[in-house]
Amino acid sequence: MIPCSATVRKTRFLFRIGLALAVATMPGMALAQSSPNAQAERQKAAPFDAATFDARVEAMMRDWNQPGLAIAIVRDGRIVHERGYGVRKAGGKDKIDAQTLFGIASLTKSFASATVAKLVGEGKLAWDAPVTRYLPWFRMPRDRDTDEVTLRDLLSMRSGIGSSEYTFRRASLDRRDHVRRIRYLPQLHPLRSEFLYTTDSYSALGQVVAGVTGGVWERYAADSFWAPLGMTRTNADSLAARADANAASPHLRADTGWRPIEWRYEDETATPAGGVNSSAHDMALWLQFQLADGGKGAQALVQQAALHETHVPQTPVRGAYSGDDWVTVAGEGEDRIRFRSYAMGWYVHDYRGHNVISHSGGIDGFRSRMAFLPDDGIAVIALANSEETLMPLAVVQAAIDDALGVGDRQWSSRFRAQAAGQRAKAEAARKAVDAARVMATSPSLPLTAYTGRFADNGAFGTATVTLENGHLVIAAGRDRYDLEHWNYDMFKARPRWPYEMDSRNFFVDFRRDPQGRMDRFDFSTGYSFKRAP
Repeated sequence: MIPCSATVRKTRFLFRIGLALAVATMPGMALAQSSPNAQAERQKAAPFDAATFDARVEAMMRDWNQPGLAIAIVRDGRIVHERGYGVRKAGGKDKIDAQTLFGIASLTKSFASATVAKLVGEGKLAWDAPVTRYLPWFRMPRDRDTDEVTLRDLLSMRSGIGSSEYTFRRASLDRRDHVRRIRYLPQLHPLRSEFLYTTDSYSALGQVVAGVTGGVWERYAADSFWAPLGMTRTNADSLAARADANAASPHLRADTGWRPIEWRYEDETATPAGGVNSSAHDMALWLQFQLADGGKGAQALVQQAALHETHVPQTPVRGAYSGDDWVTVAGEGEDRIRFRSYAMGWYVHDYRGHNVISHSGGIDGFRSRMAFLPDDGIAVIALANSEETLMPLAVVQAAIDDALGVGDRQWSSRFRAQAAGQRAKAEAARKAVDAARVMATSPSLPLTAYTGRFADNGAFGTATVTLENGHLVIAAGRDRYDLEHWNYDMFKARPRWPYEMDSRNFFVDFRRDPQGRMDRFDFSTGYSFKRAP
């Protein structure tokens, strides 16, 4: 445990007694110390029993019908266990191991925050400096926020901006152009008013790092952390990752199990937010680095105080996010979880008196979860090659309980019940949409009347509607959307992608002007286009 000054101990005490709301306006707040009860509980933990733990995970694999999983466990700062379970591809024979590559999705954000921390420690960036100091062209959706929003605001998910995911992200020409388009995102909450998770703020941070270092973000991350830490299986290139001889295949749910899909990250514009690929072994090295606050003395890769600041609660998780799956399953209270906040690239909460710093991730066909307990020397990483979001949470929490000497709390069955409920709700919602469809209708005009050139406020820019093989197609940026008539002048849009995902589909509602001409259309995702001159 790192010794604490009197000031830090006092701050931790304030946090422990529940003044979590204060973190929304404070520059930073240190983490809660483990309580005496928690320390006693930790001392009762038995030595790690690999055979027993593996048997638990293998039972989970069967219960969840999971194709593949890789884990690594750190205790007392040392890697005590790492291995794979299952196969890289459903129906195949190639086994998962600790070196198998997975897309780690939003676990990437911990690397993004660390690159900023390194530059802060070197005096090249400042947490509370406005973003425009480093990106003079950057604009927020509301002009009054442009000169106010800081690096800390973007890192701690309190900018209030929405997300471009599945909307105009692929309309961008490159990462800089994508960050330029942030001005067109919806401002869902006032700046610094509450937690709102968005990937786009981390794309902007990647551009800040690139501007200061004179190269792309991923090169700086590799030179600063991956290479020095020996993370030889870590990269930010999905094409290289999927071609690797030991790469997991992502899977989507199918009627009879799991369907392998092409490993394809949505777009490189969001790489600093979710585009890193890694293995369980490499991520264990990363968690050891985090436990050590970046190393000591001449061996430190980043100033300890700067890296530690990324672990400090900044924004309380409340409102719409306070009742997510993790809270629903784990519950809130002294022997469950308390004081959930977002730090910078990490979530923070108290679990049974222990400080837990964690993050989850998800991209098409991959799910991930990592957590470390800084006062206890414990860390766990779980990487899965399916879209089963909650299984990695169950595995990680089981490993944490095992390290703390807590009895079996049936995390797997509890998370499976939650996942089943999620699927039931999603199916009910889909059926409700289908039931609301008015059948036996036709477009009000010939399809040729819907074609032409349209433009929005700048988020997508220009969109062209054409007629191909008897159906309408919208071209916007690099994306093409095939339109299927739904009812009246509404169409269902399906992006042209190597695999079908219902979550990517949306509706397009065409509208006529007073003269009866098809004058505009609206995306159900919130963007409107008018016919261009």
